[in-house]
Amino acid sequence: MYPDDLYLLMPELALAGMAGIIILLDLVLKRKELLAPLSLVGLAIPIVLSIVLWLKLDSLESSAMSGFNDFLVVDYFSLFFKFLILGTTALIILVSQQAIASFSKFRAEYYALLMIASGGMMLMASATELVSIYIALELSALATVTLIALMKDNRSTEASLKFFVLSAISSALMLYGMALVMGLTGSTKLLDIANRLTTFSGLIEQPGLLLGLIFIVAGFGFKISSVPFQMWVPDVYEGSPTPVAAY
Repeated sequence: MYPDDLYLLMPELALAGMAGIIILLDLVLKRKELLAPLSLVGLAIPIVLSIVLWLKLDSLESSAMSGFNDFLVVDYFSLFFKFLILGTTALIILVSQQAIASFSKFRAEYYALLMIASGGMMLMASATELVSIYIALELSALATVTLIALMKDNRSTEASLKFFVLSAISSALMLYGMALVMGLTGSTKLLDIANRLTTFSGLIEQPGLLLGLIFIVAGFGFKISSVPFQMWVPDVYEGSPTPVAAY
């Protein structure tokens, strides 16, 4: 690992650090309402660091910077989604102030989990390798499971449990598909896999590879509630706190 590798992860590391700081501040702050503006300040730090990476790309006159043996790529595409995710998280914090009264005891945990979920999404935008994508996706999904259960009532707990069980099933499908793809292509890197998937007729000749891709698509379909994997959405959204459902 080189210093430049961690340099590429600055926004995600800053977001994870701020999540921990918010939890610690909850122990010493008497005015809990200050946690919201402090969280917004915490989101401003990775936004600034993402801008620094954007300017770095401009100065290098390069379209991408890679690290961790090309498992992570920072380019304009991934940075756009980092800005989008951080902006969305900031909006959710702003609109949560009235709804948060229903789980005010977990105010700090709510802000910290939002940051952790956002960090997973940001990492996924830069990941170019199957295992990295899976880890980033699960980081976001598990934080979301906890966010759904924050109201601590029957509906919220049921919604969280349903999302957790279906998320685990979709993760198993996706992992099995990734294992098939890795075994038949010899790599977990997206670029190497793409180079081996030259034509659709090649997939027909390798049904195991086609099955692996179908499992990966199905796993992602469950995660993003895409048709026909959206059956869990009504129950989970109905039992979730309103800002969490919006998120």
